[in-house]
Amino acid sequence: MDIETITDYELARQVFNLPAEATLEEIREQVRNKYTNGFAPPPFHIPICIALMDVDAECCKVNNATVLEGDEKPLLQQFWRVFRCRKGNIPVRTTVVHFNGRGFDLPVIMLRSLKHRIPVVTWERSRYSFENSHDICDDLADFGAASRPSLDVLSKMLGLPGKTDVQGSQVEELYLRGERMKIKDYCMEDTLNTYYVWLTIKLIRGELSEEKYQDAFQSAADAVRQFRAQTDAFFSLP
Repeated sequence: MDIETITDYELARQVFNLPAEATLEEIREQVRNKYTNGFAPPPFHIPICIALMDVDAECCKVNNATVLEGDEKPLLQQFWRVFRCRKGNIPVRTTVVHFNGRGFDLPVIMLRSLKHRIPVVTWERSRYSFENSHDICDDLADFGAASRPSLDVLSKMLGLPGKTDVQGSQVEELYLRGERMKIKDYCMEDTLNTYYVWLTIKLIRGELSEEKYQDAFQSAADAVRQFRAQTDAFFSLP
């Protein structure tokens, strides 16, 4: 999974005690001054889309894929419905795989669900276990013992395109220009790259045969495109 967000400038205005007539640029300046990298912490982020790939636990092939989008509250409600039951109505057990999701994606989803009082799916969360929540970034950095790799670098190391014509810093401007499909494709691109890295980890650790690895790796991109042609509309918000 992966998410894309925009900044909650109304919350920033309140936190920094700015007047109601403060301009967007004035609020942005306060955020830049407060946070040296210009990137506000999770409570200040409004999720605008969430890319999900459902992967078979045995063969590791893609079972389904979609990008959810919409206004924040119904988007989060839809996410938890899909997370709990996939496409049907029977709850299923899930291992969430993400890249730096413990540092950003999951806290954003939990905190913004808290804001809207949305019931969430709870699971056993252990900092040093990947049974229910597998953070690829934590895994490869050995929980901070080594420097944290970037998804872009890892993807290119594996011979994948990595980041292409969109960067995370561009998402907000794309959103303001109404280029939603470009954001959705970018979000799924990161999710697919996370999947490729996860799959390769399974291979080198002896948890997946070379044959199954190649089959899953080679078929993933086409499978995602085919599934999204159906599921993006199926899971679209009213």
